[in-house]
Amino acid sequence: MDTLDFNQHTSQSYNDELEDIRNLLLNMGGMVEKQLQKSVQSLLSGDLKLAKKVIKKDLGINAMEVRIDEECTQIIAKRQPAASDLRLIIAVIKSITDLERIGDEAEKIAKNAIYLISKNYKSEYFLEIESLAILVAENLKDALNSLARLDVEKALEVAVNDDAVDKAFESLNKDLIGFMSKEPQDLKKIVRLSWSAKALEKIGDHTKNICEYVIYLVKGKDVRHLDLETIKEEYF
Repeated sequence: MDTLDFNQHTSQSYNDELEDIRNLLLNMGGMVEKQLQKSVQSLLSGDLKLAKKVIKKDLGINAMEVRIDEECTQIIAKRQPAASDLRLIIAVIKSITDLERIGDEAEKIAKNAIYLISKNYKSEYFLEIESLAILVAENLKDALNSLARLDVEKALEVAVNDDAVDKAFESLNKDLIGFMSKEPQDLKKIVRLSWSAKALEKIGDHTKNICEYVIYLVKGKDVRHLDLETIKEEYF
């Protein structure tokens, strides 16, 4: 595991500012994790109250993104950071954008849940939705842990694991498309399930992005447009 020292400045207030944005970022990550868990739970259990809570809570995630972004902007203007400090701030700004979008995808799942609950709809594909959600949630948790610990090995592992998310989504979506022709009376409901599965797949993509920011922060290399094998060979 690589380590960086962001508590090295003669100005204690500067150290505190950097630590503050890291803590806020991880707090936002925790909020988003809960949103994902609750949105899927509301869908699978038919919990209307919980789905509405998820939608309401998204405003808090948006507000957190704005707050962190403003604090990063102030640090850049006041401290003119360089080297690893600047990479930290850039990684934070990029990460909060992806976290906010994960929150948006969780909100979409909750909205789909509200629609399906209103139709009193249960599906045999809920089990596959749950399996996909477990994969996505595990990757998100590991990505946030890698961010907290600056663990590039774990970040790369999670990025590789996104392939499993993609394959699970493709399999589920293929099944849903096939089911639409068999049960045309439930077409709109099945489409809502497909949208929920797509939201989970997108959360996987945003999670992978966060892992790439961890690698950038620690290694100082932008790996967003490199394949995983190249990243392994050149930076590990």
